Amino acid sequence: MRRLTLLAAGTAATLALTACGASPPSPTAPLTSPEVVASASSPTGYEVTFRFDAPEAEAVWLAGDLYFTEPDAVGLAGASWSWLGDEWSEGDVSAPPLAEDLAEMTRGEDGVWELTTAVPAGLWNYGFVTRECSVILLCTVAADPANPPPLEAQPGATQAWSQLFVPVDQAHPTYDAAGQLPTAAAEQGTVEVRTYPSDLSIDPAGEHRMGVYLPAGYDPDRTEPYPLLVLSHGAGGDEASWWVEGGAAQLLDHAIADGVIPPVVAVTTAFEGLSEDGMADPDFWDLYTAELIDSVLPYAEAELDATADPALRAFGGLSMGARLSEHLLLTQPDLFGAYGIWSMPEAVASPAAAELGDADLAVAATARAVHLGTGAEDALAPAPEDFEELAARYREAGLDAATYATHGGHTWWVWRQMLGDFLATTAFAG
Repeated sequence: MRRLTLLAAGTAATLALTACGASPPSPTAPLTSPEVVASASSPTGYEVTFRFDAPEAEAVWLAGDLYFTEPDAVGLAGASWSWLGDEWSEGDVSAPPLAEDLAEMTRGEDGVWELTTAVPAGLWNYGFVTRECSVILLCTVAADPANPPPLEAQPGATQAWSQLFVPVDQAHPTYDAAGQLPTAAAEQGTVEVRTYPSDLSIDPAGEHRMGVYLPAGYDPDRTEPYPLLVLSHGAGGDEASWWVEGGAAQLLDHAIADGVIPPVVAVTTAFEGLSEDGMADPDFWDLYTAELIDSVLPYAEAELDATADPALRAFGGLSMGARLSEHLLLTQPDLFGAYGIWSMPEAVASPAAAELGDADLAVAATARAVHLGTGAEDALAPAPEDFEELAARYREAGLDAATYATHGGHTWWVWRQMLGDFLATTAFAG
């Protein structure tokens, strides 16, 4: 695996950067990683040092969504060329690098691998790769032991991610990402994984997992039940994905603290494990719907003090989860008042805007609102103009249909923006 080379103005710099003037961490002291330091010379205002204690490793590479490229270079297998934040410039988008372009870290005498680079403002996922791989989506990624993720992924997951938060520096503007950063401690909700009874679940039998967010100041005995947000992951994800990679807790904390939405309870579902064939099962869509109606929503009402009023419930999904959201909108629109449909893949059977008949639109109009969007360079999803056309068809039916446009591919960097806009404009509006 070759080291990514950055093309700078008149110079070439490698990515194996050492911490500027910093002494190696003491072998007896807890390892600090990531270490975020303000830097006036950084194009983003901050430098971050990543450290990984792996003395037996022959090589270590930094993985994550903190690689950047030009929109035209975004591809399905990864950006055709990419760079870390040292070469960040306005207009860059986050995109997975090609596997051979992962940045190689430098081994210290104490066996700690290290890399320092500038990182723009916002939430970023990162992890470490210790074995060469050919496709970034198939790389085995280890989370940072010094900074474990807030929730563990399902057993057997080959990719585990840690979270990095970089403040906004007004002197070095990068992204409008303040809503992705942690709020004050008193404004932060709690996130956990729970197991609930499920007649459909086969893995494990009789019970299933969900992620649960309870807002700051949550009162389980509150007289008025809490509004409810339900989020679905995409293929390859699980109930932890929205909390680890999606930053949903931080986005909710900000929306609640800023008065954009009321305090809400949120749950993230896991759509795998409901049948032997998973997403290939022709009944996949109806099985998920039944799981929502028969198990997820009743559990949220009984155990989380969540509302049973559809007008105060919202559903959002990305990729395959977006197709589930659309399926619910067109078949069970009275389950939720608002639906978020983000980066739904073209390869999955679903009606195009022109194929929506009057009957489809009449059913969908039972809901209040729909929110649509995708990254402009997403090779798996229809183009943004197709989503605009779809929104126009829903508006004809009387739905409040909003769209969100951004550059980017099929990535969490895009979906975090989608969720933030959904909360700000659609989920619990009106």
